[in-house]
Amino acid sequence: MKPVHEKLPKDSFEPGKTYRVAMNGTDLYDAEVVKFHGGCWATVRVTQPLLESMAADYAPGTEFDVKVAQYDFTPTSSLPTPS
Repeated sequence: MKPVHEKLPKDSFEPGKTYRVAMNGTDLYDAEVVKFHGGCWATVRVTQPLLESMAADYAPGTEFDVKVAQYDFTPTSSLPTPS
């Protein structure tokens, strides 16, 4: 059976903006969108790893393609600021 997912609207997923990237409820890293390929794929650049155990894999500056539907993206501008 083909998985059903809602595509992230292109106008809300913009190159140059930074997002918190999570999978299965676990925050992985903050990343800037370098290029949105439309539909399923985007190129991201890690700005900050969020899990110490994965910091070597998600070092700041690392760029790679992600399948958008497999992750949750939250604009970092909408996250609460630490006090």
